[in-house]
Amino acid sequence: MITRRRLLQTGLALAALPGWAGAASDSALKTATGPDWAPWTGPTPPLVLPDLSGREQKLSAWRGNVVIVSFWATWCDPCRDEIPIMSTMAKRHREEGLRLIAVNVGDSPAKISAFLKKWPVAGTVLHDRNSTASKKWDAAGLPANYLIDRTGTVRYWHLGELDWKSHSVGGVVTRMLRS
Repeated sequence: MITRRRLLQTGLALAALPGWAGAASDSALKTATGPDWAPWTGPTPPLVLPDLSGREQKLSAWRGNVVIVSFWATWCDPCRDEIPIMSTMAKRHREEGLRLIAVNVGDSPAKISAFLKKWPVAGTVLHDRNSTASKKWDAAGLPANYLIDRTGTVRYWHLGELDWKSHSVGGVVTRMLRS
């Protein structure tokens, strides 16, 4: 259950949108900030970023899996709450082909490393140092989560905190894994 405090924090994070925000339509943004996943209607944006070792990673490397792409930052309280739950889900469904890609937006490598010591990610961590990828993905607030099907196509997205323990949120992931 998402608390009023968490809703306020998410609202404030979304209200502080960067100047580039707004590529998505107002109605798409409104739907994406609701309580559940929203359908993604555009093409799948490119995702090519370095991992924490500096090696370039491409979204296409995960084709054949269902992938959660999560844009996050160390200062984002809802991100800090979601990462352990998403990591648990990724571990639980790994054999079924669920993968987690956690894309840090704008933090220094030292901050990312310190964060990961407290909140490890059961997946791959990428670094979007200059917010280049998050702009292409319309990640107008954090956290921003996307569900990618086995063909590498974005199917759903959500801006702000999701209740990962709810049946409606987890059910979408489960259905994608079993289809």
